[in-house]
Amino acid sequence: MRAWLSLLSLCALLSGCGQPSGEHGFYLRSVDVRPGYQLVRARLQQDLKLSREATEAIEHGVPVTLTVELELRDARDLTLLADDQRHYVIRYLPLSEHFQLSGRLGDETENYPRLRHALAALSGLDLEFSTGPLAPGPYELRARITLDNRYLPAPMRLPALLSEGWRHRSEWTTWPFDIGV
Repeated sequence: MRAWLSLLSLCALLSGCGQPSGEHGFYLRSVDVRPGYQLVRARLQQDLKLSREATEAIEHGVPVTLTVELELRDARDLTLLADDQRHYVIRYLPLSEHFQLSGRLGDETENYPRLRHALAALSGLDLEFSTGPLAPGPYELRARITLDNRYLPAPMRLPALLSEGWRHRSEWTTWPFDIGV
């Protein structure tokens, strides 16, 4: 019983320390959809502002994962036709004093001198995913970006779940488009 009370006290303490010090969050400004042969290309323009807690965690060596989710739906009946997720990891490299971004260009990594530069690289993403054959008609692409707390180190997951400073999630945005004959 004493161990449970200690654990609950620690969680309450950590969540109390995690209040945001200003506006933070993710916002999808626009998505440009270009259908191709059995695929969809999308250009996402987004605003990404990390909270003080997330920024400090990265600066102290904690890798943070951002996940972009895409869903292709038939606009007539909202049937889900295809979905895709992309994961991008930002980490700090203390020896070189650079921030590393992985996942943007496949398995390659890119290094940036400042965290804001890594976030700027993620503010405009060109994505492509396979859909299979699509009949002519109206479609919609839904998209959102989140800071994925599932990939945080285990001791940080519960406090991150309880803290407003770790809630970074854009709303689902829907972008209609047509495939002509």
